[in-house]
Amino acid sequence: MKFASINAKCPTYTEQQIIYVGAHTGSFKRIHVFDDNPYEQKNLQPIETLTKTSKVTCMEYGNAEQTEILVGRTNRFVKVFNTIDEESTSNFEAGKDEVVGLGRSGECIVVGSANGIVQIVKYPTPVEFSVGENLARLRICAQDTTRMVTGGKLLKQIIKLWDLETQTVLFSAKNVRKDMLELEQPVWENDVVFVDRNLIASCSRHGYVRLYDTRGPQKRPIQGYTSNDPDDQLSFSCLASHGDYLYAGTTTFGARAFDIRKMKNHMHVYKGFTGTVSSIRVDPTGNHLVTGCLDRYVRVHHAHRTAVEYRCYVKSKPTQVLIAEYKERKVSAKSSVDDEVEIVEEADGSDAEYDELFSKMQTVNERTPGTKKRKADEENGLVKVAANSGKPSLGQKKKKMAKNK
Repeated sequence: MKFASINAKCPTYTEQQIIYVGAHTGSFKRIHVFDDNPYEQKNLQPIETLTKTSKVTCMEYGNAEQTEILVGRTNRFVKVFNTIDEESTSNFEAGKDEVVGLGRSGECIVVGSANGIVQIVKYPTPVEFSVGENLARLRICAQDTTRMVTGGKLLKQIIKLWDLETQTVLFSAKNVRKDMLELEQPVWENDVVFVDRNLIASCSRHGYVRLYDTRGPQKRPIQGYTSNDPDDQLSFSCLASHGDYLYAGTTTFGARAFDIRKMKNHMHVYKGFTGTVSSIRVDPTGNHLVTGCLDRYVRVHHAHRTAVEYRCYVKSKPTQVLIAEYKERKVSAKSSVDDEVEIVEEADGSDAEYDELFSKMQTVNERTPGTKKRKADEENGLVKVAANSGKPSLGQKKKKMAKNK
């Protein structure tokens, strides 16, 4: 599919998927890409309640079944949304700054604010602790929800792995070696993700993607990518992982794919963007890459062929996107005994009253004596005409001809 400024969908893209979009204006939308109209957008947030501080800053699934979405905003409010009933189950305020990270650890919701305060929301009293200033992103490990990773700006906010039960640091990354002038390399971890329980990846506004192993004594990255081409100065904005692959969005050159086993060069380049990639996600199969871009388009690329399979204009700048597989909703009908109506039908679909009526009718199957003769004449090509038709029959014609002779 070639680049264009209109909505488009590739015929080979037939996946039953749902895309959730959080926008700069605060709107929260849902798109069924498999419907007859794959570009129809349903607002899940009342538009009249939105303000200038309603910008969606982060969105995460609250459970492995993907039936709950946690939505964080600039105005410090967190919404818990049920994807089955498509309604909000709770809405509360957490922290004193915009929300930059969300996740669920057991029965608790973990909220990270830009000022570095992390709040574990639980009954009866929440737990608060500081992870440092200038926090840019917070993530909860899907394999072990007691682990949390944080990253931000400046040297004090290099990657840190936390234990939520004790609020202590399990791993603190170390910056790469100094440059030739013995100066510290600048640090700005714009996004962080868990590759698995022990591997952590990060991307930076300073143009690098790094991988850390929290098991060994080494604190520096074990793999990394940095562009040395002066004409290709990358600035990474968001990050996602699936298996052995990392997918990073940039501010100017679309998105890139990396193999964590050898990250000196990128594997794929995803094109078609005309702005900063604000959010990037991978579907559960690892075959499709969904991105939100500040050019107000949501796109789906094939992760391996890099082709654009879907593009939809969402009217406002998307800041966060999520993708999920569509599952049919099973509705259990709840009714009282008095309201139950039972409809009994015959096995063959017939009605007993009509069957009795037709059984009493006389069956007409007798034939008149001339029926067989008429049928034989029709087979021989001789057709008799009724007497009142005014036309002579074949026998009358023969008699008339004999008299004339």
